Amino acid sequence: MSEATDIPQDSSESRRGFNVVDFPPMSLWKSFLAALDLLPPDKRTLLFLAAGAQLSLGFLDLLGIALIGLVASVAVSGIGVTGVPSWGENVLEAFGLAGLTVSQQSVILALVAVTTLVLKTGLSAYMTRRITRFLAHRQADVSSRLARDFLSRPLPIVQKWTISEAVYALGTGTAAATVSLLGASIIIAAEIFLFALLGIALIIYDPVLTLSSVAFLGAIVLFLHRVLGRKTARNAENVKTASIDTLTAVADALGTYRETMVLNRRDLYVQRYERLVGRYAGANASNAFLMEVPKYVLEVALYFGVLIIGVIQFLTKDWGAAAATVAVFLAAGSRVTPALLRLQGAGITVRNASVAAQPTFFMARYLSETPTQVAPSDERITADRIHAHILSGYPDFRAHVVAENVTVTYDDALAPAVSGVNFELPEGGSLALVGSTGAGKSTLTDIILGVMDVDFGSVTISDVSPQEAIARWPGSVGYVPQAVALVGGTVRSNVAVGLPEEAIDDELVWEALHRAHLAEFLIANREGLDTHVGERGFRLSGGQRQRLGIARALYTRPKLLVLDEATSALDAETERLIVQTLTELEGSVTTITIAHRLATVRNADQVIYLRHGSVVAQGSFEQVRAQAEDFDRQATLLGL
Repeated sequence: MSEATDIPQDSSESRRGFNVVDFPPMSLWKSFLAALDLLPPDKRTLLFLAAGAQLSLGFLDLLGIALIGLVASVAVSGIGVTGVPSWGENVLEAFGLAGLTVSQQSVILALVAVTTLVLKTGLSAYMTRRITRFLAHRQADVSSRLARDFLSRPLPIVQKWTISEAVYALGTGTAAATVSLLGASIIIAAEIFLFALLGIALIIYDPVLTLSSVAFLGAIVLFLHRVLGRKTARNAENVKTASIDTLTAVADALGTYRETMVLNRRDLYVQRYERLVGRYAGANASNAFLMEVPKYVLEVALYFGVLIIGVIQFLTKDWGAAAATVAVFLAAGSRVTPALLRLQGAGITVRNASVAAQPTFFMARYLSETPTQVAPSDERITADRIHAHILSGYPDFRAHVVAENVTVTYDDALAPAVSGVNFELPEGGSLALVGSTGAGKSTLTDIILGVMDVDFGSVTISDVSPQEAIARWPGSVGYVPQAVALVGGTVRSNVAVGLPEEAIDDELVWEALHRAHLAEFLIANREGLDTHVGERGFRLSGGQRQRLGIARALYTRPKLLVLDEATSALDAETERLIVQTLTELEGSVTTITIAHRLATVRNADQVIYLRHGSVVAQGSFEQVRAQAEDFDRQATLLGL
């Protein structure tokens, strides 16, 4: 790729995360709304219904607590000190228990109370599991949709994201936005509803004691929120940045392994990794501890609170009323304290998830504001569809390429990368793009391939845009980059990259390998199509990787073949064989070649010589020599 297409990245230590634009963190409420916006309307409705069902379980808590209070009152009445309060007598009368003995009433009420509370706990666990699974499926849906949208954008937009940022936003950030943030938000809503429900009921029962208890617990919760909230926010930011930086450090070390080894700087990479991992581990440890702090504080508060309530009640009221009140508030406290812990934990989770999900929120908003690259289609691409097109030979496709006044200017660039380029390449013809580094050759190629949009002018393939041609006739266009990117796996999976293993046609793979002059090597020295190339192809030489890239382009039997310095890594003999293969394709395959080695393009039907994005000379090889002195000088030095 030419230097003109490189998008500079800000790698300063003071600025982490996204390098595209400044994106200040959202508030918790805006983060919640942004997470909801990630879900389609029908899934949002289902989530609200599930949340409503979770909230309604609070009524079972209220019923169970009231029954425990009644059990205590009935039990105390059995010793003859006092009678059952009037509200308790009404309940016993309504359920036909008034004629039973105190022991019978106590046992029955206790069984109903325990059953009610256990039922509530079981249903709450069940709903939590269902909601979590629902959100996990939504995480997968959102991640897939964002990945599809992201990969449909033009190349300059995609290049504004580092690999680490994109991987984080599509993976960790999506999980934080859905499972963590939305899941914890439902927990918060359920617990707040329970507090409100119990609070109203207890205020009706004993307003002074209830308001005093609320003030006591509220002060403790507020203190925890203020103290822990700031620490949690800082830790969440550290976790997010350290996670992205760790991915980047590993990618940098693997990408520059040879240079790092030769320069003896591997220890420096390890030290950098150790520093980042240490920061990540420290932040995670702090978060784990902060999640446990409220548990201990609230347990102590509950013990002291029940003690104070008991002393006051038994000193100021008759034993029956005091026992009922203490039992009710003890039962309420036994439900409220775990709920407060869940609320506190969910609050910390929401804070952490809100920070962690910022990259995903930014990606979703960023993609919604940028144009898509792939033309919408009602028919999703499938392996069977690709295979059918290959076997049919693309009967409706014409490898006829026309460029009219093509002009592209990169963001913040002072001059166009490509300006006013015109050419027409008929079916079966060959075109060579030549020029010095940065002349705009790769940019023009990206436009022809449909991975970039033009600012002015147009490019058509088979009378439609490149994007539409690729969508309508998948496999009809082949491309060989200068640096072939291999995936971990076998030769088979690399030649038919992207296709599922069961859909790969081995005959087509061998055909492509023979054309790329790699088949003989695999048969003689390796395990044929099952040969493992290693991650990024480390088990193959540079020339073998390049030939594997050529085989990949030829697997689909393309009608238009674009080669970006495709033979630059080959030895002279192999280059001669590949050029011979391309010569054999002449007339049936249209070729566009970028080349510095002029011998490979000497016989091209058309040659376009570019300088600073503009066409300096155009025509046959000899005509371009006559029009451009520096091109003629290069050809002369090479003995052409």
